[in-house]
Amino acid sequence: MNKKLPYSTPSGYFDSLQSRLSRIPARRTRFNFVPYLALAVSFSLLVLIGNYILTKSTASQPASDEAIIEYLIDSGTTLAQLENAVDY
Repeated sequence: MNKKLPYSTPSGYFDSLQSRLSRIPARRTRFNFVPYLALAVSFSLLVLIGNYILTKSTASQPASDEAIIEYLIDSGTTLAQLENAVDY
């Protein structure tokens, strides 16, 4: 079972590997979280702005008694249904 491997490493490759790796500049780990922080702030701003827009557009004055009565008449609500709802 003498198999020849298809790939081989040059002689002395692993002897000089540490010195070659030390020449690669280290990544600045202190700034690795900045993109994630920016993404979180962006999502938070989107939620806050969306919430402001939705609450501003849906906020309205309470309906007047006349408007409620007109709605109930137009919807065909009977007096018995109203009494049942009030007794609930």
